[in-house]
Amino acid sequence: MTLQTTIKAAQEIGVSERYAIMRRLAFLQPQIKEKEREIRLSTKELGQNEDPLERALLSARIKEVKSELHPLKRESTLLLKHINGKKEPETNNAITDEMIEHARQHPITRIVAFTSGRKTTCCPFHKDSNPSMSLYENHVHCFVCNRSWDPISAMMDSEKVSFRDAVLALQ
Repeated sequence: MTLQTTIKAAQEIGVSERYAIMRRLAFLQPQIKEKEREIRLSTKELGQNEDPLERALLSARIKEVKSELHPLKRESTLLLKHINGKKEPETNNAITDEMIEHARQHPITRIVAFTSGRKTTCCPFHKDSNPSMSLYENHVHCFVCNRSWDPISAMMDSEKVSFRDAVLALQ
């Protein structure tokens, strides 16, 4: 849900904007705390586990929960900024060519995890048991999906966000 969706819903049901935002925050906070707790516990368990299969499963779960957590935290931050009267930097919704180019220069290895020094990994965008994704300069290609991603498209697919949100997140 976006800030605008929350505001529109408040208007439709006849409650104040502030009340609707506070209720949405009250809904989001326990979810955020639970996901952060799950990441903490899984990370602790990962550090104590010697079994490679268990470690791989824990790593995959941590990555999955982080991808669920990111949009919740972003929404919470936007709602809090709105309540406190702070505006988003790009209120006119304009994405400039410079912003897109800057996002494309963002290191893709911060979005798609690669083992240090390796140029291949399991594709995070489908169930993959053998490394099928290769790193080329600042983009990746999966030979099973037969798809390629630059930092923007990788952010869009991993975080389930729009092009605009991906470009803004990579600034």
